[in-house]
Amino acid sequence: CAGATCGDVELREIPLSLPREGGKDAGDAPPSGADDEGDEDDEEAGLLGSPKARASRGEAATTSSTDASAGSGLLSRLPKGEAVMFCGTFILAFQNIVAKTVERNVPPMQVVFVRSLLSGLVTFGTIYRRHTTSPNYDGDARLTLETFLGDRALWHLCAIRGVVGSIAFSLAYISLTYLTVGDSVAIFFLNPIFSAFLAWPVLGEAVGPVEGLAILCGLIGTLLIVKPPAIFGPMLRALGEEETAIGTSPDPAGVVITLVSAMCCSVAMVTIRSIGKRVGALSLAGWFHACSTVMGAISMLARWPLAPVTPSPTEWALLILLAATSFFGQLSLNYGYSHLPTLVASAMYYLMVVWSAVLGVLVMREGMDAYGAAGAAVICAGGLGPSANKARLRRREESRRRRAGAEPSDAATN
Repeated sequence: CAGATCGDVELREIPLSLPREGGKDAGDAPPSGADDEGDEDDEEAGLLGSPKARASRGEAATTSSTDASAGSGLLSRLPKGEAVMFCGTFILAFQNIVAKTVERNVPPMQVVFVRSLLSGLVTFGTIYRRHTTSPNYDGDARLTLETFLGDRALWHLCAIRGVVGSIAFSLAYISLTYLTVGDSVAIFFLNPIFSAFLAWPVLGEAVGPVEGLAILCGLIGTLLIVKPPAIFGPMLRALGEEETAIGTSPDPAGVVITLVSAMCCSVAMVTIRSIGKRVGALSLAGWFHACSTVMGAISMLARWPLAPVTPSPTEWALLILLAATSFFGQLSLNYGYSHLPTLVASAMYYLMVVWSAVLGVLVMREGMDAYGAAGAAVICAGGLGPSANKARLRRREESRRRRAGAEPSDAATN
């Protein structure tokens, strides 16, 4: 489902992204040509109304549009990647509420199929519209699969992102039938920690002491949420308290399903980061929705794990709403992970834990005990730690460079 989908507001004083080289984010592959740059502008224009993209289409500023230009300039100064991730996390949290509501009567994999089919049609329709309305569009040129699916040389990575992402979010939907929204999302949010760990061998983003501490926080947080009797029982007996003081433990099946979902999601997120900006966010979302549609169709045809049903009008409305939130959530998630370092995007992704807990209480009337709340907080702290450390190191490096640049100037003056 999910960007926070779900991706950029730029913090001028305290930037969280990696240092730029030549105007590009570190780790991002350079565009292959002018057409790629135009596609990137179209992407930003569709998501955030990028002034840069509008300028590339030949829209000159006039005196009469001074106020509008000023507003656009303000928008252009916002950190786009972080802003998209902020909005995307709320969209995806709300999506979970809608999914849990509709899954009371509709099987989870049928929900996955309908959501992905509708979202996929919107995604590919949007790609077609942007392609045909582009100033570089040649009406005589035929559409190809690469128009919709991105560079053929990267299809293997896109397929990995689509398949493991589909497995991840299908399992996440299934877990909602076993767990509360708060517990399901909190456990699922071990995936950014898994992503940080996986980014070491795949992307060369080293796991240092801070990242190691984040992983430990993730494990402790999960234990606080799951409250396994084998660990909490002896501890409470040693304190002279009843084991009932820890409340009801989540369904073990739901916990296992959510953990597998989180692991698959981490593979998908690191794959998106590996692809970078070489494939547009819409194309990546298209791969995800296509794979999810196929997976849901197979489940329905096999009538496993549950046979499909005929939704009521209200359930159809919820399914359409679910598709809309899935479309924007996935687009935001792909955009954020493509434009931000893995650790920064993963840290912002933790906002979904907060949104989910709030919406679960306000909308679903679900409760969260003290242990569960503490576990969610520990997991969030573990996820935010690497990002804060990355920002600290960058500020130190920028300060060192400024001092190094000032020294030669002083020597020349003397």
